[in-house]
Amino acid sequence: MFENTTSVQDIFSTRNIIIYLVVINIVGFLIMFIDKQKAKKGAWRIPEKTIFIITALGGRNWNYCRNVYF
Repeated sequence: MFENTTSVQDIFSTRNIIIYLVVINIVGFLIMFIDKQKAKKGAWRIPEKTIFIITALGGRNWNYCRNVYF
């Protein structure tokens, strides 16, 4: 009945983890970029809670880089 099941090892493969980290870091970078652009215009900014959540999910590399680039 459930012959095509996926194991936990397939879900958490090295390839999938790398893809996840790349995607979450790109999302983190884009959020930081958008937030900085809004700050320059004096517009409503992205809540800090959202930025902290992205950082906690693995986007801390770009969170560090934003200090250098922005």
